[in-house]
This record gives sequence, C-alpha cells and structure tokens, in this order.
Amino acid sequence: MASSSWKLACFALALAAAVVAAPPCAAQNSAQDFVDLHNAARADVGVGPVSWDDNVAAYAQNYAAQRQGDCALQHSSNSPYGENIFAGTGGD
Repeated sequence: MASSSWKLACFALALAAAVVAAPPCAAQNSAQDFVDLHNAARADVGVGPVSWDDNVAAYAQNYAAQRQGDCALQHSSNSPYGENIFAGTGGD
C-alpha cells in the first residue's frame, strides 16, 4: 500500500511540474469550457458529444469528498452511474 501511495505522490508531483512548465493558454474556468474541449476530442474520433449534468457533477463531488480522507480507489456503492477507475503499475 505504501508503494502505491509513493507512486501516486510521484505522479502528482510530476503532473504539477508539467502544468507549471506548460505554456500559458486560455483559461478553462467553466464546466462548459471542459465539455467543449472534450467534445472536440470526441468529434476527432467520430463519436457524439456529451453534455454537462449538474446532478452527476454533484454526485461526483460528494463522492470525492467522501474519499478525500483515504483516497481509496474503490467504486461507490449503490451508484446510479457508471464509474471508470483503474490503478496499475508499469510492466515489462
């Protein structure tokens, strides 16, 4: 378990360094900004758009708050939504 925490911390540090080193770009401050960029990527591969749903966002935020204390990578129970979660390590 400690190894996973260490890897996650290293990943977070590397991600933070990449974000700081990235060239400035237009701010994406709203949910719609995120959805627009996501839909552009989806259009590039020929799949339909998605839309923001405040109910799903509230559910996700609530579950993130529940996991804040332990960062456990586990599915929520009795969720009406699909969840894609994965953890892995590099392999040969």
